[in-house]
Amino acid sequence: MKYTITIFTVWLVLFSCAAFAERIPFGHQVSTVQNYNRASPQIATSGLIGDGGAPLLAAHGFKTVIDMRTTNEGTREEKALVEGAGMVYVNIPMTVANISDEHLEAFTKAVKQSPKPILVHCGSGNRAGAIWAGYRISQGIDPEEALREGRKAGMRPPLEEKVREIFVK
Repeated sequence: MKYTITIFTVWLVLFSCAAFAERIPFGHQVSTVQNYNRASPQIATSGLIGDGGAPLLAAHGFKTVIDMRTTNEGTREEKALVEGAGMVYVNIPMTVANISDEHLEAFTKAVKQSPKPILVHCGSGNRAGAIWAGYRISQGIDPEEALREGRKAGMRPPLEEKVREIFVK
């Protein structure tokens, strides 16, 4: 009986450690990433990753980076850095002016198919926050709560109006 309890305890500790290993850090633990926000236990949003950010994210256990920036914002260089750090790089180019259902569809597919944990980012957090709010609305979250989450992630009023117009039905 004592042997069974010991094995169960060891198993429980190992299982607990494995479950927590997939959780991402809170903001105070990720200093070089601009406007970092832990949106869920496995998804974070941010602005620019910054110098040394890709290896730092990999060290924190991130497995995928979803970049919402366009090609003229340095995506090619970032792709090389992210993949060089052993993570998957996904680019969904979006501007403030062109957020659409197609962007949300691509984002949803990336979230479902990509290894987790995931960092979603853009230049400031505005687009990352907007796509996060749209995603949460599409998942059945109350639109006002989803918009609050988007604002917390960096979404600003002009883009929030577009998110309301396109995703709140």
